[in-house]
Amino acid sequence: MTNKYCYISMAAFAMLSFVSLAVGNALLAIATLCFLIYAFKNRAALHVPDKTYYLAIGIFIGTMLISAFLSGDIKQGMKVWINAWFWRLMPFFIITLTIREAKQAKRILACSLAGIAIGALCVVHQGLGGDARAAGFFGHPMTFAGYFCIYLSLLFVLLFEESTASRWRWYMGGLLILLSAALLFNATRGAWLAVVCTISLLLLYYLTQRKKLATVILCCLLAVGAGLTQYPPVVQRAQSITDTKNQSNHERLLIWHSAYEMFKDHPVTGVGLGQYKDNYQKKYISPEAKEPFLSHAHNNFMQMLAENGLIGFAGFMTLISCFIGYSFKRFWQEGNPYALMMCASALALVLQGLTEYNFGNGAVMKSFWLVQGCLLVLSQNWKKESPEQDA
Repeated sequence: MTNKYCYISMAAFAMLSFVSLAVGNALLAIATLCFLIYAFKNRAALHVPDKTYYLAIGIFIGTMLISAFLSGDIKQGMKVWINAWFWRLMPFFIITLTIREAKQAKRILACSLAGIAIGALCVVHQGLGGDARAAGFFGHPMTFAGYFCIYLSLLFVLLFEESTASRWRWYMGGLLILLSAALLFNATRGAWLAVVCTISLLLLYYLTQRKKLATVILCCLLAVGAGLTQYPPVVQRAQSITDTKNQSNHERLLIWHSAYEMFKDHPVTGVGLGQYKDNYQKKYISPEAKEPFLSHAHNNFMQMLAENGLIGFAGFMTLISCFIGYSFKRFWQEGNPYALMMCASALALVLQGLTEYNFGNGAVMKSFWLVQGCLLVLSQNWKKESPEQDA
């Protein structure tokens, strides 16, 4: 029997975490406490929906734990491990271990879609008010950029899914437009590229499966793209992507080189979990760097190599290969749309992670694991659903 308190607190977390990080963390703490009590009393009732995903997560957090113990500061390493690779995964654990009914997973996912809609409205409002990098309710635009990568990919698949009821398809289409507008006003170039690449791949597939709808959407996207070429702020921001003289771009190149030097000096274990900032500032910072207080490598892959070496990098590759590759395999073999949503949302986040260390963003990762948890439960119940229930 599903723990109703876990369910209620996770639904509240799903919606309100986009508005307030403090409220979101408080609700997640309540959900975690309820989960621990429930797990202690009902150990036999806990159910792992797909052991492959849990194995990948276990390998990843295991390699991170090794890095924490081998770091120069074990106390700091363990603190980072608990916060980054355990606490942030709690939404996934709570949902997949306590929720078995598809309708409850859908309600939690619906709450998160309502929450991201509220956040997107705030971003659009700020953008229309003249904010060059609209950040929504938070102080840094990268947080909502990560959110948009996850949810735009998810919504795009939902829009094409045949079992989506027509009235909900209009809602998904409207939300897709809202989040796309918010992403433009957010002006995070890495997120732009990640979303464009992910949706382009999805569109190529759907052009072979649902030609009419895909063709209409493709024409709409081309028309919007043509219109944006007449909007100077977007054009200038897009043109800066390939400009190596751009301060932000140049700084990233310097940071990536510094991260590579850390990895080269510590190839097996890295400098240690949570040790990037100190090592960067004390030993590896470039003389040309203009931002000396950066705490990460602005790239998931370089961050993993620098801090955790080949051991941690292997764990990281296992994790993303599972959530992208294994999910896609399930979709290809079974036709499971929720597996494709898992793959698409993970792919978009990983692509954005080529220019940003989004795996180090607590708010983004909690939302990501919540979405993945809901989709995993739904993918396990997919064959059991009737068309009426799914609609």
